[in-house]
Amino acid sequence: LPRVYIACNAGARIGLVEELKPKFKIKFYDEDSPNKGFEYLYLTDEDYKALPEGTVIAKEVAEGWAVTDIVGTTEGIGVENLRGSGMIAGETSKAY
Repeated sequence: LPRVYIACNAGARIGLVEELKPKFKIKFYDEDSPNKGFEYLYLTDEDYKALPEGTVIAKEVAEGWAVTDIVGTTEGIGVENLRGSGMIAGETSKAY
């Protein structure tokens, strides 16, 4: 019997440290009209300095620290979640 795998997406996901989400602030192009988009996500100086060094890469801006990269310290929150998609593809190819 052929194996049938149906999905609405690739099964891949990128996570984010839950403790970090509530600390994000948004710098909108126009505060009165958020639908015009945003310039960047940022952290206040206090929040940024409270994080373990190297877990968030940011550049200093007037509001605090504009986030450019999130490295994290916990396995399982980034691209390693793609492992599941790879396992599915591997098992499917072995079946044939």
